[in-house]
Amino acid sequence: MNYLEQIQHQAEQIFGNKEKADAWLNQPKKTLGDRAPLDLAREAEGYLLVRVELERIKHGYFA
Repeated sequence: MNYLEQIQHQAEQIFGNKEKADAWLNQPKKTLGDRAPLDLAREAEGYLLVRVELERIKHGYFA
């Protein structure tokens, strides 16, 4: 699995379905420097930032 596939899979697990995951992945986030998670996840450093953000959501940290 490449970075994007891994992020997509993790987002689907957290949000419960592909549609919600896609919506989250394609909307710019202030916590990610106003960039869309899917754009960031194309590179190793951005991938790690997106994974951390998804883990925060998974554990209830939305700030």
